[in-house]
Amino acid sequence: MRTLLLLLASVTTLSACGGAGPGPGEFKADFKTNSLFFTNMKARVKGASPHGSQQTWYSSNMKGLVSAGSFTAPEGTVAIKEFDMASDGTADGYAVMVKKPAGYDAANNDWYYEMRMLDGTVMADPPAGKTQMCIDCHKGSAKTDFLAATAIK
Repeated sequence: MRTLLLLLASVTTLSACGGAGPGPGEFKADFKTNSLFFTNMKARVKGASPHGSQQTWYSSNMKGLVSAGSFTAPEGTVAIKEFDMASDGTADGYAVMVKKPAGYDAANNDWYYEMRMLDGTVMADPPAGKTQMCIDCHKGSAKTDFLAATAIK
């Protein structure tokens, strides 16, 4: 009984602090096959995003959180959205979010944003970092720590 109580206490503690450890902290070109990432989406879908149709992968440290209605992503969490602007079935690039250490951009939940070409090269426009255009869209998903696609399957 004592062991069961300790186990339950551990699970409760994990849930209370977000339930996940740090993520990989950076884009990985092999994210689609890398065990550090997962997606709940079977294919790209048309969303409310300015990126057209999209499919999103999250770092595996988020597996227990993305289905929750509210959470805070741990430092190092990575979200990679493969997007198709014309929704014609051809991927155009990747929108990437990386959760930086506390204080990076506290007013905007410490997220770093970048856009990448299909070969993984970071695009110059918009500039990577505290990208206001990205922040403005993602602020509407405050309950899921600015991660907007967590409910899309």
